[in-house]
Parts: sequence; structure tokens; C-alpha cells
Amino acid sequence: MAAGLLLAGPALLAAEVALATRGGTAPPLPPDIDACVGCVGGELPLRTVWLGDSTAAGVGAASADGVVGRQVARRLGRAVEVRVLASSGDRVADVVAEQLPRVPADAQVVFLSVGANDATHLTGLDTFTSSYRELLAGVPVSACVVVLGVPDLGSAPRLAQPLRAVAGWRGRSIDRRVRQLAQDSGATFVDIAGATGPAFRRNRSLFSPDGYHPSDAGYGLWAGAVTSALGGPAAWEALGQSGPEERGASGQSGPAERGASGQSGPAERGAPGDPTPAGGRECP
Repeated sequence: MAAGLLLAGPALLAAEVALATRGGTAPPLPPDIDACVGCVGGELPLRTVWLGDSTAAGVGAASADGVVGRQVARRLGRAVEVRVLASSGDRVADVVAEQLPRVPADAQVVFLSVGANDATHLTGLDTFTSSYRELLAGVPVSACVVVLGVPDLGSAPRLAQPLRAVAGWRGRSIDRRVRQLAQDSGATFVDIAGATGPAFRRNRSLFSPDGYHPSDAGYGLWAGAVTSALGGPAAWEALGQSGPEERGASGQSGPAERGASGQSGPAERGAPGDPTPAGGRECP
């Protein structure tokens, strides 16, 4: 049905999109999202960076503490530096062009949450795949990568039919590709749709007032799915407790040493479009 609508009703879909933009509004984007969560005493924080679209940027959250990046940080049970480079409305090509170049070279964990806008704006699957591979290949080689799948777009009450059905179908298609790309690159994949979709379909309070983005409680479900995929706080206690020099001396090399030891640095991992960047990307 959804595939037929794509072929037969582009004008209808355009009208549905226009109507959807007239729905309720999300709370203003929380200011000062970047923070050092749980930073007390002399503990070195785990350096995390969030790339992606409106969900990674915190649209729908009532306060900075409700943003998914901060909620994940609190659940890791240690000091975590949260830096959010995500921007509402971005597609994967935008993330590659505008966000990826700003990722600090010393980032230890990079979270990717993008694909929903590619689904709703009908980005071609081949084009999406090429851009997402470029994104994965461009993350600093010393960082582990956490890939969040596309959420269940068919659950959003703001979208009327048939747009909701098309969005759900497209979202699942893009999500399958994201999962495969994450597996090919060795990144950790988080099944956001599978872990949270049923709850969002049952409970409208998990959405912000715009009926599309998660609320603080909705992002809490996302954060639970992320930390479950990461193995819980125990897996993260030691990571980041030493600086770059100490990591190199203890056998965990920084970007330069990794290249020297046979694991290539960012420029050597392969040209954009290569399916599998060199080196392991999976988080502890």
C-alpha cells in the first residue's frame, strides 16, 4: 500500500506534509545542552559527541536535562562530557557536510541519530547509503560509534493517513539499511523502533506537544534502549580514565599510534563509500 502511494499520490503526500506542519509545537529547543554530567572530583569525563537530526538535538524536551544525550550520560553512572552538534531537520548528507568536520579528534564515543528526515523527504536508498558510509568512515578512528536506528515514524499522531503509513514504511526501509551499515562497520546498533515503538503507539504522553518528537519521558525510553545496548554502567567505568598519553603508553593507542600499528588513521581508513572502515568501532 505505502509503495503504491509513493507512485500514485505525490500531490496528496505533499498536502499531508503541509497539514502536518500546522500541528502543535514542541517546546523551545533547550539552551546550553552541552554539559559535563556527573563531573565531580578529579574523575576524567568520558567525551561523547552527538550527531544527527532533531532527536539528537533535543527537540521536544522540556529542558536540557530531558535531552537524550544527557539522559544517556546520567545512566552511565560516571562523569560524561556531552557535546551536541546535531541540528533539527538535517539529513545524513547534511550531517556529513556540516557536523562531521566539527567532531573533536579526541572524542571517545560518537552517537549517530539520523535518517528520519531522509525517510520523510524520500532520499533515494543508494544516495542515503553512500552518505551514511561516508559518515561512518569520517568519525575519528579512536572513537567507538553508537548508531541509533530510525524511530517508528508510523507511531506519530501528528501525521495523518496516508502520510503516517508512508512514513512508517519508509522509516523501516531506512532503518534496515542503517542496521546493516552499522553491522558492516562494527559499530554498536541501537534498535530504537523495536525497543520503543510499541510504547509510543500505546502512550501519547511519550510525545511532546507537537505529536511528533519525543517528550522527556519519551527520550527516557530512548536512553534506556541506548544504555541497554551498551551493556550498562559497569562496561564504562574504566573507559576514559587515562589521558591520550597514558592510553598510548598502556597499549591503547591514540589516532597517530593506531596508524603506526597497522590500524589506519581517519585519512587512511578508505575512501568515502567503502563499506567497512578499518578498525573496530564497537563500544565496550
